[in-house]
Amino acid sequence: MNPMVKCCLLLLFLAGLLPEARATSCHPDDLHALRGFAGNLSRGAVLLRAAWSGAMCCGWDGVGCDGANGRVTSLRLPGRGLVGPIPGASLAGLARLEELDLGYNSLHNISGALTMLRGCQNLTTLILTKNFGGEELPDDGIIAGFKSLVVLDLGDCALKGRVPEWLSQCKNMEVLDLSRNQLVGTIPSWIGRLDHLCYLDLSNNTLAGEVPKSSKGLNTSGCSPGISFTNMSLYLKRSGRSTLHRQLKHAPNVIAGTNNVVRSGSNNVVAGNDNTIIIGNNNAVSGSYQVVYGNNHVVTGDNHVVSGSNHAASGSHHVVIGKHNIVSGTHNDVGGSKNIVSGSNNVVSGSHNTVSGKNHFVTGHNKVVT
Repeated sequence: MNPMVKCCLLLLFLAGLLPEARATSCHPDDLHALRGFAGNLSRGAVLLRAAWSGAMCCGWDGVGCDGANGRVTSLRLPGRGLVGPIPGASLAGLARLEELDLGYNSLHNISGALTMLRGCQNLTTLILTKNFGGEELPDDGIIAGFKSLVVLDLGDCALKGRVPEWLSQCKNMEVLDLSRNQLVGTIPSWIGRLDHLCYLDLSNNTLAGEVPKSSKGLNTSGCSPGISFTNMSLYLKRSGRSTLHRQLKHAPNVIAGTNNVVRSGSNNVVAGNDNTIIIGNNNAVSGSYQVVYGNNHVVTGDNHVVSGSNHAASGSHHVVIGKHNIVSGTHNDVGGSKNIVSGSNNVVSGSHNTVSGKNHFVTGHNKVVT
């Protein structure tokens, strides 16, 4: 064999080994927190505990880590049938947690959950959709914090009470979804002073008044990449005359199958069962149990969570964030941009990586791993 070919194969082999070694270095605080979280929930948590074996938590289903230090930065477990209260201070032990998605489960005790999660100082995305059936949304005397929060989704929880004052502290908020609850009272004036807010859904509540016409709030030009929304039931944006308008036009979405929902967006094509497009436009989704955020995705198969823009995902149980990734196979966790991933149980971040096979942990750029 050509010596140069041998050298390349050896480097590829070592590249596969090194990330796996790094994946074993799970921080003990994170390991303890995740075990405490799963250990006190029921039903779907039984399967989760079985999947979360060993001490390599960065390789666990639904768990994402920083490739540089091995700390847990994301936990994505939507629609896993988890039942019960989020236990004690479990997730507060995830000191570097940035993204938490526990939507479409059967969690209880929203007051306890939010009180505990406010200790996660780096938390930017919190998705708790369709939990807490009919509980009271905590008021100012209970909750403070969440100053780093960018996305908050408490939609479809049948929550009672008022829009709480503590949300006014979330100065970086871009996406706020409190739709499909039982909130009453007047829309508070401080919503108009959330300078970065570009998506607001308060629909299907019993709220009076209009969103205040502040000089800065609800400005779509300040949204993060991949966040751009039009034609939702209660979507407010700045017009050319610097005033706010309510968009009541129905989006031209095409929906077939059962239990499929487009929460907001336009030109989406959805087929299959139990799929939800939370936000975005021009997505093509088929299969079942998909949760999609962003724009221009093509998603087929089952049980994917996709956010960002311009992804193509097929197979099952993928988590895909970023943009322009192509993912197939099963149980791959992909972030970054322009990665091509196939196979199973791969964790990939960075850009322009090509990964095939299984059980790879890849970070960085321009790598070919098989």
